[in-house]
Amino acid sequence: MLKRKRTILLLAVLGIGLLLALNFFISGQGSSDKYFLSVNQKVNQILQEFDQDFIDLLMQNRPEDPISFSKMSISSKHPYYIFGENGELIYWSDFTFIPDFELVRGMANPYYYEDRQGIYFSKVRRFTRNEKGFWLVQLHPFFFKREIQNEFLQTGFNKKFFGNDFLSLSPSREEGYYDLESDKGEYLFSIKFEQGYQPIEQTNNIAILVFFFSLLLLILILGYGFVKTIWFKGKESLAILYTAGTLFSIRGFMLFFDFPQGYFDYELFDSSKYASSWFNPSLGDLLLNVICLAVILAMILGLFRKEGFLLKFKKVQERFSKWFFYVLLYTGALLLLVAFYGLYIDILSNSQWELNILSLPSMDYLKGISLLIIFFGAGAYVLFSILGLSLVLNHGMEEKTYALKVLVIFASPIIILLAWINWVHLLAFLAHVIFLVSIISFDLHKNIFKLGLNTFLTFFFACLITAIIAGIAVHDVYLKKQLQSKTRFGTQQLIENDVMAEFFLSDIMNRIREDLFIKNAITDPFQSKEPIERKIRRIHMTPYFDQYALKVKVFNAAGDNILIRNDEENLESVRFSYVKSDYATSVRDLYFIKGNEEGASNQYFAFIPLYKDDVFIGTVYLELKQLRILPGAVFPKLLMDRNYLATLNDKNYNYALFQDGVLQYAVGVFNYRAADFYELLDLPGLYKSGIYRKKYHHLGVKNEDKVIIVSSPLYPVYYILADISLFFLSFILLTLVSLLVYALIRGLKTFEFNYATKLQMYLNFAFFFPILIISAIILGLLTNSYQEELHRQYFQKATLIKDNLAAIMEKQLAGVADRDDFFEAVNSLSGTTNLEINVYEKEGYLKASSQPNIFDKRILTKYINPMAIVEVVEGQNNLVLLQERVGSLNYKTVYAAVRSTDGQEIKAIVAIPFFESESELDLLIADVLSNILNIFVLVFIMFLFVSYFVSRNLTFPFKLLTQKLKATDLDNNEPMYWPAKDEIGLLVNEYNNMLFKLEASKNVLASTEKESAWREMAKQVAHEIKNPLTPMKLTLQHLLRLQSEGKIDDPKKLKKPIETLIHQVDTLSDIATSFSTFAKMPLPKNELMDFRKVVQDTLELFKNREKGTISFEDLSHSDRLKIMGDDHLFGRVISNLIINGIQAVEEPDKPEIKVRLKEEEGQVILEIQDNGKGIPEELKDKIFIPNFSTKSEGSGLGLAIAKRGVETAGGRIWFETELGKGTSFFLSFDLVN
Repeated sequence: MLKRKRTILLLAVLGIGLLLALNFFISGQGSSDKYFLSVNQKVNQILQEFDQDFIDLLMQNRPEDPISFSKMSISSKHPYYIFGENGELIYWSDFTFIPDFELVRGMANPYYYEDRQGIYFSKVRRFTRNEKGFWLVQLHPFFFKREIQNEFLQTGFNKKFFGNDFLSLSPSREEGYYDLESDKGEYLFSIKFEQGYQPIEQTNNIAILVFFFSLLLLILILGYGFVKTIWFKGKESLAILYTAGTLFSIRGFMLFFDFPQGYFDYELFDSSKYASSWFNPSLGDLLLNVICLAVILAMILGLFRKEGFLLKFKKVQERFSKWFFYVLLYTGALLLLVAFYGLYIDILSNSQWELNILSLPSMDYLKGISLLIIFFGAGAYVLFSILGLSLVLNHGMEEKTYALKVLVIFASPIIILLAWINWVHLLAFLAHVIFLVSIISFDLHKNIFKLGLNTFLTFFFACLITAIIAGIAVHDVYLKKQLQSKTRFGTQQLIENDVMAEFFLSDIMNRIREDLFIKNAITDPFQSKEPIERKIRRIHMTPYFDQYALKVKVFNAAGDNILIRNDEENLESVRFSYVKSDYATSVRDLYFIKGNEEGASNQYFAFIPLYKDDVFIGTVYLELKQLRILPGAVFPKLLMDRNYLATLNDKNYNYALFQDGVLQYAVGVFNYRAADFYELLDLPGLYKSGIYRKKYHHLGVKNEDKVIIVSSPLYPVYYILADISLFFLSFILLTLVSLLVYALIRGLKTFEFNYATKLQMYLNFAFFFPILIISAIILGLLTNSYQEELHRQYFQKATLIKDNLAAIMEKQLAGVADRDDFFEAVNSLSGTTNLEINVYEKEGYLKASSQPNIFDKRILTKYINPMAIVEVVEGQNNLVLLQERVGSLNYKTVYAAVRSTDGQEIKAIVAIPFFESESELDLLIADVLSNILNIFVLVFIMFLFVSYFVSRNLTFPFKLLTQKLKATDLDNNEPMYWPAKDEIGLLVNEYNNMLFKLEASKNVLASTEKESAWREMAKQVAHEIKNPLTPMKLTLQHLLRLQSEGKIDDPKKLKKPIETLIHQVDTLSDIATSFSTFAKMPLPKNELMDFRKVVQDTLELFKNREKGTISFEDLSHSDRLKIMGDDHLFGRVISNLIINGIQAVEEPDKPEIKVRLKEEEGQVILEIQDNGKGIPEELKDKIFIPNFSTKSEGSGLGLAIAKRGVETAGGRIWFETELGKGTSFFLSFDLVN
């Protein structure tokens, strides 16, 4: 049967491989036809959506209603535009792109619109309202043409529609192309799929997927039964091998044939989100691999619990020294730590997201799965560390001490090495060492496989340790990224070229070349030339160049300066000075000269030739001298090309430049001029991993004689604690879910919790869930409050800017200011407030902007968001906040109405985009979350301790009852007292009643047993006395015989018999004394005493003993060992045990008595060890029985008296023995606090 199952299982695994292989090689055939059908279907779907949008638009606008933005604004699936009969734009639903109506009217194919910004699938239709004709243009993007490429702006084919870029489109029929048609048979456009094309959705045969999962289900069912059978037959290792072989074979086939990436369009298996290696090409693959490893590791854990394995391991353990296994175990635990730590680093290093408190506001399922994978790694680390120690660790304090000593020896060199190399890794290793010490010291391995209060506490402690390690890993990743970012930024600062300035200047030079006003002013001999310089300064130069001193010169075609007629410097001399190959930049006609050692600043020189009707008319010359370095400029990342993003100081670093040890300039709030800071320049650590000074981290980047110091504030401590809290709560929740799943698999009836465990769990849950709900409510309220506060700040800034611009516009109406003054005011306000400002006419067309590049680059059109007209113009709102999106960048924009003096007429609309609005809110939420999590975890941990002691206090009566019931016998039963008349009081009353009944029964029993007890005692005494009477009788008879023989007077004949009689009399005396002592032994005293002093005083009696040696080892750590008892009794007990140990050693061996005193778990323990022959197995149960003795002359009462005295005082006495090596007697007493 097993062979049959094995064969079917093997065939099923091979069937999966064969299925994937066939699909892999066959799927390429006819794939272009599949792609065509898919695209054709989606295009017809868009046509249906176009029609639905048109119907919705007509339904919302009656024929007699006037055209308005409010009526025209509908919730459409695609952007749409309305033009008048003459081509004037009436309405636009998307302000990021506006089609050219002339191109629309001239399209040969009405379904294919193309311009300089891209290719669009279009539909144009005409409709009438109020006897006026209108054109409706609906578009869906197919291809994006961008001048700028960055993380926000998509270029190339629309990946959400097509997939990758391996295709071609044509507006007309062409050979080799597929012709797409509508459902009505109309020709739309043509498409050609090139080699390597991959669609956005997968078009593989569904039947193959069903077949695959059917085979997979068959493998799981058969494999489970097969492995389970082998497991219960005792072949656990073989079962693990079969499981590993099956799982790894399936994963191998899936990876080799690109499954499921090639079959599902699912983000979890998207390599662009996460990819680390060929066997982990996506986060989903990593999850599957971790699950497979988790199954195998769970089976290995099960193997570790098998008795057969434990016996085999013990036999192997006996062949080697103990330290070997401890070192092996500690090495394995260290490797598990490295794997767990590295798993987190791997996910963070190869993914597109972070896993810390700052990423929590944007938590998604990919981050959740990442947390689950890290939890699996933490679980493997914890379970194998604990279980490994349980295999090696034996019971007893001495074994624990040895294990800890080996751990100290093992960990010390690693700690020293890490302290020298990496302090972050040192912290993780120290947490690991604390975990191992806790396992050894508190026997945590005993709490793993039995669900109880200690089990939960053990897992909670493990969650805390792994959370600390994960939190340290978070900080490690943060430091590494900071180091890379600072190094990159510092290196860029040492490169003298200002790459951002060059980027801006290239656009400014292009705008000046196309400026008709400047061209006309140069060629018009009667026009003043001063407006040329004023316009360049006020209009063309952006706020970024506030850090530069600008000189403007304008030369005519002859090379003369027309701004300053008496200027002797002409264009030729200027070009001779600066137009050199050594000064050239990547921008044509732009040259750069770096500052020299004497303190001269960096300079840019731009030569802008101007042409009018292809005739050279002059040159504009710009000279820019760098004054200072700005830490950040008003510039959205949206406009930055990816080639320039590395130069953007988006983290707002503080930095300073030193040359030959002298500070050249500094940027930011940190004081680099402090006297002690110059000493840091000579520290080698500054240029490696950086140094910490004055709550800042500083990194130095050196280049010849220049050093740039890049500084940033330290990562807040409460963020580090919040990261740990985040992982701690996540691990606790996942642990509880895991325990619940484990309980469901094993069956809930198999788990029986004691009262203390239930009480602890109820208390914890009663705290945990309410505070979780309260925290969520508080977070929601604070989030709304912060959001409202942010919006209020946005409105305040917008109002301030609007009022300033309104004053300028009033001056324009009064003729005091002109258009250039208005542009200058926009730029000035933008630089002052550090905000972008766009001003629109009330009809929605751009009037002025502080950042014209964003419009010149066609990232945005020069038309306003239509909802702003709906809200501000038609809705008459003074301020409105709108959520906007360009590419993948989400941001918020405040629109403010600039009204006339009487407040009735809207003159313009000011738009202020807040590109960092989403990140600002996330940061505020992260701050709130960090505080809530830290408080939550702190209170939770405190509550764990409180609930632990509360549960102990509440369960104390039950423990007291249990102890009383265990101690209940026929003698010395004392009634209990409970002051409260509660349920416990009822139990105590019933217990006391039981004692009264027991006392009555005892009296009846005592009267009947007293006679038999005395008979037994008399019989024992008679037996003991009879033994010496026989030799006494024989001796007396011998004396009578001597008398009859007349030899009674001979001293020699009398000496021996008389000595015999004396010896026997002494024996009788000892017997009488012993029985008297046992029978009349007084009740011991119960007084507070110092047990150490009792031991030392007793040992003093044996100080001068010549026979054998007695050593004393005090392992206790308290000054006084206070216990309750009778010091004289304990002294006799200890003395008796020492004498017994000495007598247990046979000649010719010398007695060696070792006395050890130690503390353990609130008790003092005394060990008296001898080197005698040991106690045979058959005599162990008789040692403490009265009258039993292994010595011919002993009474057998010494140990019985010792046991009675010790237990009467509430202590314990026991022994451990080994034949041929000796015996150890132990005394333990509770310490009195």
